[in-house]
Amino acid sequence: MEGFLKLKQESIFQNKSFMLLLMGQIVSNLGNAVHSVAVSWFIMNTVGKELSGTYMGIFGACVLIPYIICGPLSGVYVDRISRKKIIVGTDLIRGSLIVLLGGLVYLNIYPMISLFTITFLSALFGSFFNPAVDASIPNIVAEKDLTQANSLNGMSRQLTWIIGGAISGFLYYKLGIIGIFLVNGISFILSGISETFIKLPHVKKESNESSSFWSDFKGGVKYVKNQKTLMRVMVFSLVLNFIYSPIFQIVFPKTLKFTLDMGAREYGILQSLFPVGAMLGMVALSSFKVLQDNHRVVKLAILIQSIFFIGFGIPIISTMLDHLGNSNVYILYCILAVLLMICNAFINIPFFTALQKKVPDEYRGRFFGLLNTLSQGIVPIGLGFYGFISDLVLPSVIFIGSGIVALLMGVWIIGTTDFKEIL
Repeated sequence: MEGFLKLKQESIFQNKSFMLLLMGQIVSNLGNAVHSVAVSWFIMNTVGKELSGTYMGIFGACVLIPYIICGPLSGVYVDRISRKKIIVGTDLIRGSLIVLLGGLVYLNIYPMISLFTITFLSALFGSFFNPAVDASIPNIVAEKDLTQANSLNGMSRQLTWIIGGAISGFLYYKLGIIGIFLVNGISFILSGISETFIKLPHVKKESNESSSFWSDFKGGVKYVKNQKTLMRVMVFSLVLNFIYSPIFQIVFPKTLKFTLDMGAREYGILQSLFPVGAMLGMVALSSFKVLQDNHRVVKLAILIQSIFFIGFGIPIISTMLDHLGNSNVYILYCILAVLLMICNAFINIPFFTALQKKVPDEYRGRFFGLLNTLSQGIVPIGLGFYGFISDLVLPSVIFIGSGIVALLMGVWIIGTTDFKEIL
């Protein structure tokens, strides 16, 4: 494939460029995980109970909006200029911004405005970083190692969020919010420094170098529209994002609190099991070649994932709940959470790897920029929809109904004539 480095027959762990990129992301993602949890406590301690919800909503919007607005545009730059410069530059800039935030909060210079402004700017540069990384991995990893590389990359993200979430409370009380900002900022800077040693080729594009930004942007959109296979995958992904993310952000915690009468401790334990399940799935994909590039495994995982999702609704039907009891349903939820995310890994990693292979290098940045934007943009719509119906409809009905929709979408994507071609 064009754009690959001439790689020796070596283990992916001997691929210095990939390992530098991976380690850089682990350092910065760990700082980010600690940062995200600590900011919530900082906001609540600063503005109090009455306004904390509003301010946390504004913080969330500052994280999300730049990805929605700039995602497709950032992909154009990823395809036009050096991806290595984007990766290194955005990490260094984000690190400097967050260190600056620590200084502004320390000096008590409009701490909330400073937080929102720098969060927005940091997310803006992050919208360039992610498509650049996604588009670059196929350039530094041999095609046979792509599935393993994506599995390791995904595992690192899940692991850092588990560890970051676990230690954030301790670090917040030991270092304070200013210390957290400094740790996060320095982690980005260290990540950027390590990424300067990555050997990433600047691939010559087939498009006219003198072409305008907007013509490149429209060319990327036209390419995606003309690829029926890619369009099907995007529709499938968007529908699942519309269903899964909002349900586990809104319906799931309400079910635990009001239906199962569980507290924050039980909710935290259950939340930590989702990334554990994802990691187990990624470890299996990374370790066993028989699971890689196997469309039958993906097909089975798509169907089983939907069935597990329906399984969250059946035990909380009133008659079933009375028979099983709250504690037993909670244990069942813990098991389902792990199994669901194992299946999710068996779907996401092969699809993501297939897209990296299928999309030509000259369009890859624009494609992943567009995909990231649509994936992020569909979530607020889903949050509004499920937030509304969760106050009107029983959670058992929501889980079962949404699971059936996911199952039908799975049957549709599996039944397409080019399902094998996708993978």
